[in-house]
Amino acid sequence: MIEASFTTADLPARERFEGWHELACRVLIPTHVRCDDEADFEASVLLRGSDTVQLSSGKVRSFHAERTQKLVRQSDPERYVLDAVRTGSAGISQGDQETTLKAGDLVLTDSSLPFRARHRTGTHETLAVPKALLPFPAAEMAPLMARGLPGDTGIGAVLSHCLHEAVRPGTRYRASDILRLLDIATELLTTLLAHELHTLHALPPESHQQALLARIQSFIHHHLADPALCPQAVADAHHISLRRLQQVLATAGMTPATLIRRKRLERCRRALADPAQSARTIQTIAARWGFTNHAHFTRLFRTAYGMSPSEYRAAHSTLVREPARALHE
Repeated sequence: MIEASFTTADLPARERFEGWHELACRVLIPTHVRCDDEADFEASVLLRGSDTVQLSSGKVRSFHAERTQKLVRQSDPERYVLDAVRTGSAGISQGDQETTLKAGDLVLTDSSLPFRARHRTGTHETLAVPKALLPFPAAEMAPLMARGLPGDTGIGAVLSHCLHEAVRPGTRYRASDILRLLDIATELLTTLLAHELHTLHALPPESHQQALLARIQSFIHHHLADPALCPQAVADAHHISLRRLQQVLATAGMTPATLIRRKRLERCRRALADPAQSARTIQTIAARWGFTNHAHFTRLFRTAYGMSPSEYRAAHSTLVREPARALHE
């Protein structure tokens, strides 16, 4: 697990704003940032996560940030960034959407698109998730960017609590517990987005197919562990024909079988890289995610990742990093 902390109190006053800005660009995504009073700037950051998903908690003075098209071209980590406002307020715009956020709100942005943001003095938590981990095409996600999401009721409230627990200072959670919390947070984010997409796309009649696509992908995502999950089972669950299922997923450039296989392999890959699951056999992990034939699983895994499951586990067992105490040197 990666763990690191940073505070501007450790730096000379004239270096604090620039030191924080450099850290934010490195941990999240590159932006242009300015504040009204650099000489009086204060910030602190706690980062926890893995090579895949990172969560940070920060307390910072007011600032303005902009990610330009030039910065997108120069560097794009292909992430969705979820910001949870704890105290203070914020405003953000991306594409045609602009929203003002208060304490308790959530907002999602896309690293592949320009945006502008303003944060007033306060605390917030930020989850950075690779796009590949969420089961929705970018075109379907676009209407949710820079759109306020509820963080104090329903699924959003559970997600918000999970983020807070995973990055709470002084926690007694073990590293493996925090990594599991981040997995849970990613699952909750997927569920929240599926709910929001269904609500959003259920309004105009022409968007029924997009809403159906979101529901299909969410269903697959949440039933990967069921060995009986197959294209026909997915079609039956949504009361459509197998041909209709194929047509819907074809609009996103996928086939039902390919999507199920890819998502199952990704779950296995994450489990094999998780030190907390090192005592579980590869066959047990494969079966946990619906692969009942071990030889077939091994062939699929090698094709997808360029090495066998055992080679992948061995390679990643050497990459577990001890917590770092500071990101700024």
